Amino acid sequence: MVSCNDDDNEDANIPFDSSKAVTITDFTPKEGGVSQKMLIFGENFGVDTALVKVTIGGKNAVVVNVKPTVIYCFVPAGALGGDINVTIGNEETGYQSAVASEKFNYERKMVLSTLTGSRNESGDDPWNPGSVGIAVPFSEATGFRDDAFMKWDPLYPERLYIIYDNGGPGIQMLDMNKKTVQLVMSKAACFQDKRLRTIDFADDPYTGEKAKYMIVSTDRDDNGQQSTSVWIVTRNYDGTFNNSSPRQVLAAYKQCNGASIHPRNGELYFNSYESGQVYRLDMKRYFETQQPDYEGDPWKPSLADGAFEKIFSIQDNGWEFQIDIHPSGKYAYIVVINHHYILRSDYNEETKCFSAPYVFAGDMNNAGWVEGVGANARMNRPYQGCFVKNPEYVAEGRDDVYDFYFCDNQNHCVRYLTPEGLVRTFAGRGTSSITDNNMWGTEDGDLREVARFRDPTGIAYNEETNTFYILDTVGHKVRMISMEGEE
Repeated sequence: MVSCNDDDNEDANIPFDSSKAVTITDFTPKEGGVSQKMLIFGENFGVDTALVKVTIGGKNAVVVNVKPTVIYCFVPAGALGGDINVTIGNEETGYQSAVASEKFNYERKMVLSTLTGSRNESGDDPWNPGSVGIAVPFSEATGFRDDAFMKWDPLYPERLYIIYDNGGPGIQMLDMNKKTVQLVMSKAACFQDKRLRTIDFADDPYTGEKAKYMIVSTDRDDNGQQSTSVWIVTRNYDGTFNNSSPRQVLAAYKQCNGASIHPRNGELYFNSYESGQVYRLDMKRYFETQQPDYEGDPWKPSLADGAFEKIFSIQDNGWEFQIDIHPSGKYAYIVVINHHYILRSDYNEETKCFSAPYVFAGDMNNAGWVEGVGANARMNRPYQGCFVKNPEYVAEGRDDVYDFYFCDNQNHCVRYLTPEGLVRTFAGRGTSSITDNNMWGTEDGDLREVARFRDPTGIAYNEETNTFYILDTVGHKVRMISMEGEE
């Protein structure tokens, strides 16, 4: 913390003297945010951290070390007032206090917090809510303990859907206005108890009704036979989705990991784990021949009857991946979950189809945590991602103004991919208070100094509030990244 010569060694061990005043002569730095390291200089601080209390802006700071003339501490969250107060002593010794003559300039910044959920010691928290239609306050909700995919409702921006993989009960809805969690669709009742993967929304191309349909991808290999890949669910008249919502099979093949609607022309793109195939389905043709509000399976759309077409394969077999289409529709990222890399596929305006993809970030089958560009970067089970507009790109007048934020599951962090192919870590793997060799944890706070996750999978972004929501799978929580003091 500080250096001293032989003449200073004796002074370095002088204890606190309650008969003498405590003074503050200076501090550094003069400005910063939560978890900023701070040195406070003065007299009569003593050498026992147990006797030292520091508040900044009325908030308690974590004191790391103390010597007679200097205190080492961390700036606490919400220290907006900026007053620095040092109190030394206890009931036995008596107290002495001092206030710095200058205020600390506290700067708000993005921090990680917990929105809802908890994890008990055994890690077997019950699913609450566990029944369809029951709304539970954020303060009482538990579960959140399976790989998941998150998606906002385009018609109701306060509604965030979470669709769970193998172990979850189905599709949940978080209502940000009411601050409740509700199970809206049961996996067993609505989707033949198949493995749920992703959600998207589709407009009605003929009536123009926006986000009338929910698109749900499901994943199961029925002994190598054709199985339901994608469902289309019709929104109820009151705007909700539930077990009574009409639903149909939209596409049937094998082991679908994800399905996405093109934001410009409404085409459906979905994949198969079988041989890394990507398929395209013309939604206009579907609506010309089907009635998606009819509950049942009047049509069994398959590859054989020409309902959809294969456009390319990314590898031979066993590639688990999701398709994330850029808001402009000009390209898509293919996040290969189990082989640790990201492909890019560009949209061909002439053929009206995505072209064969190429490696954009990471190296196939080489897991790791490396910040870098393109094939030099390393990831470890990248999961869901979302496109986020970068204000700096907008100000610079760039053609592509979006970064791609994604959960790096086994690296226990949230990272982002720039349009140039640079991978950087945004939040997680905090080291300032780490006491073991693990990079995972449940700490809230500064995004890089303190914050830690436990195997995050789902991510969603609210552009209006500049807030990220992350499904912290093994932490059994929904975490939130936002500006301090905002919800």
